[in-house]
Amino acid sequence: HLSIRRQRQMCIRDRLRAGVAFNFETKSSYSVRVRTTDALGLSFEKAFTITVNDLNETPTDVALSATAVNENVAINTVVGTLTSTDADAGSTFTYTLVSGTGSTDNGAFNISGNSLRLSVSPDFETKSSYTVRVRTTDAGGLFFEKSFTITITDINDAPTDVALSATAVNENVAINTVVGALSSTDADAGSTFTYTLVSGT
Repeated sequence: HLSIRRQRQMCIRDRLRAGVAFNFETKSSYSVRVRTTDALGLSFEKAFTITVNDLNETPTDVALSATAVNENVAINTVVGTLTSTDADAGSTFTYTLVSGTGSTDNGAFNISGNSLRLSVSPDFETKSSYTVRVRTTDAGGLFFEKSFTITITDINDAPTDVALSATAVNENVAINTVVGALSSTDADAGSTFTYTLVSGT
C-alpha cells in the first residue's frame, strides 16, 4: 500500500499544472522557475517559458450604428453599419440575415459588406417598425446572432388631393356667400391645412 501511495504522489508532483485560466488576449506567455530535488536534498533549477496558444473565439456581440430610417427613402438606402465584438484582435467578419427569433422582416432588407440596407421603400403609415436577425461570422466560422428593431421615422407627406363639397352656386347671392367646404387628403393623420387661391391652369 505504501509503494502505491508513493507512486501516486510522484505522479501528482511531477506535473506542472495551470494555476489560472489562461487567456492569450490578456497574457500570451508565462515564465516559471522549477527546482528538482533528489532524495538526498541536492537540487537543480531551471526557468521555462510557457506559451499560451491563441485559439479562435466566438464573437460575443454585433452592433448596428443606427436603428431608425426615414420613410419614403429609396431602395438600398443604408440603415446603419454593422460591427462585431470579438476577443480576437484583427478578426474579420461577414454578415448575413438569418431566420430565427426576430427575423420577421428579413425580406425587407439586404446586407452589402457591413451595411444593412433597405430592399423596400418604407411607408410609416403602412408599417412603422421592422425586425431583422443578423449573424456575424468570423474568419474561423464561429458566429453570433442578434435581432434588431428598425424604426421608421414619420416625415411630413404632401397632401395628395383637395376636394370641394359643392361646385355650383345660385346667381345673385350676396358677396361672401359660401360656395362649398374645402377638405384635403393627406397620408399624415391629424394634419391641419390652410387654403389659398393661386395662379395657374
